[in-house]
Amino acid sequence: MPAQRHLGPEPDDIAAAVDDALRPVLLLAARASAKATQRVSTSQLQALLVLQERGPMNLTALADELSAIPSSATRLCDRLVAADLIQREAGASDRREVFLHLTASGRRVVRQVRDLRREGLREALEACSPRDRRALLNGLHALGVQLAETEAEPGAAARSLP
Repeated sequence: MPAQRHLGPEPDDIAAAVDDALRPVLLLAARASAKATQRVSTSQLQALLVLQERGPMNLTALADELSAIPSSATRLCDRLVAADLIQREAGASDRREVFLHLTASGRRVVRQVRDLRREGLREALEACSPRDRRALLNGLHALGVQLAETEAEPGAAARSLP
């Protein structure tokens, strides 16, 4: 585990410390994806999670959600279709529009990766005091609210990192 930084009052200091503190959580998430019965890359998992959360959507909408260019999203979806994790289906009202949705295998991979992540988090949180767990949850909630508000601002997608 990285050494805890001396925190100054500046948001840059706190941002660096949060980034350092999140590294083990990100590694846990990556390991969960690698342990899944059907391995998926981080970008593939992101696409599956978006489709799980938002439901069927067209390629343009998925590319927007992933902050990806359509050609990259198309290649990503080609790989997911080949792995039987998503399906393409023509729209009911306009057969030219194609909708993407999870297959049973795709739902299973998402569920398995989430279960593996949650198990790893549960094991780590067992070692924390109830007070620390509540403080962590409160802090993550506050951070999530701020990140969601930032994303909702006009032009936020153009400012976000890939």
